[in-house]
Amino acid sequence: MGVRPAGVLRLGRRRFEPWQLLVMAVAPGVGPGVGSGVGSDPAVAMEWVHSAVAEGADIVEVPGVPSVAPFVATVRDAYPELVIGVSTGRGEVAREACAAGADLLSGVLSDSGLLFGVAAEFGVGVVGSLTEAARAVEAGVRPERVIVEGSRQVPDLVASGWPVLVSLSDSDLAGDLARAAVFGWLGARVFRVLPVLPVFPVGRVFPVLPVGRVRETRRALSMVSAIRGDSPPAYAVRGLA
Repeated sequence: MGVRPAGVLRLGRRRFEPWQLLVMAVAPGVGPGVGSGVGSDPAVAMEWVHSAVAEGADIVEVPGVPSVAPFVATVRDAYPELVIGVSTGRGEVAREACAAGADLLSGVLSDSGLLFGVAAEFGVGVVGSLTEAARAVEAGVRPERVIVEGSRQVPDLVASGWPVLVSLSDSDLAGDLARAAVFGWLGARVFRVLPVLPVFPVGRVFPVLPVGRVRETRRALSMVSAIRGDSPPAYAVRGLA
């Protein structure tokens, strides 16, 4: 496979250079139908967003339940420059989320062209497979707003020239940080950090606030950037003989 040069990624109001490594924090779902845990309470979910942003998240992704649009609008009002993603398999939810301020769409639709059509209409980005990237552009999505997703054969995905997103889903933080460092070194550019979901005896799931998880992922990626020479180290120590 030939290697295409990486390009600029544009999401919302932001422009990200090829050397920048981005942290995407996945927020709990909000509204009816997401259970009785923290995700069903928009106020608590908003605290989750505050925590993720404070720890260095570049993107916050919200599960696209039918009532997600008001929450997206709340996050947009609080953080005008933050990239807001919505994961949904429903075209009407995608449309309402974009109207409320979403910048990025991901998810599986029976007709992925519908998702791409909504993205093109609102000028937002999309996340899809490598085979879907060209289809998104054909549907009218700007190439600089397309991200491909995959945690296998990452070097091949990177060689395609599209920005690559990988998901860090292990409950073991150390394992996730190791994977983030390796994937970052291989050329991945977006790193999805999932909340830990402990299940209590009553069977209800309570997403844990991302205390430290986004921050530590950011630190691991900053280390990779410093080693590659893309950015200066956070702390420079000069050794004397």
